[in-house]
Amino acid sequence: MKRRRAISPFIATVLLVAMTISLGGVLYTQFRDTVVSQIRNPSVSLIDVNVADDRRTVTLLVKNDGNVDFRVSSFSLAYGAATQNYVIGTNVSLISGDASMKPGSLLTARFKIVTTRLPSLASFTITIVADQLARAFNVEA
Repeated sequence: MKRRRAISPFIATVLLVAMTISLGGVLYTQFRDTVVSQIRNPSVSLIDVNVADDRRTVTLLVKNDGNVDFRVSSFSLAYGAATQNYVIGTNVSLISGDASMKPGSLLTARFKIVTTRLPSLASFTITIVADQLARAFNVEA
């Protein structure tokens, strides 16, 4: 009877570890996108800010660039030491879009500064306040 040589225990261990790591890598890449897409990630971007020639009327273009719905409730404008709040439905007009924003949707809002005028090339901060987030943007206009 002939005796065959078996694989050495070291080579068998190396092969098993390599196959386990390969299988883990395949599973990771297959399920990573699924898991990441299910994580709630509210996010908002200020796409454009336009200050009219009267230096009081401000128009904002806002985008929901997250993956969950949210409702924008107000905007805040901080210039110098003063901060003014503008509430949708009270002193903010919606030009297009809706305050309840779905992922990828756009909202155009306009409000008028009552107490002051923004000088040309002024730096100020716009804060977007929604039910799940608040984010501030430094703007020069």
